[in-house]
Amino acid sequence: MEKITIKFIKSFILKYLGTEGIEKILIILLKDLVNRTGSKIDDNIFNEFFNKVSDEAKKDLKC
Repeated sequence: MEKITIKFIKSFILKYLGTEGIEKILIILLKDLVNRTGSKIDDNIFNEFFNKVSDEAKKDLKC
């Protein structure tokens, strides 16, 4: 029964949210996780990674 439930949830999420929706949810969850830990190292890694990703996205939009 558990496998059927997991399959249903997975197919539902993929069908109705799409890749961008899933990415946004994961980013929100990662931000929450980083905030909970309270570690400055985690904050620095998170900020550096997402600043780099957002800079690359801005460059891609200009092209």
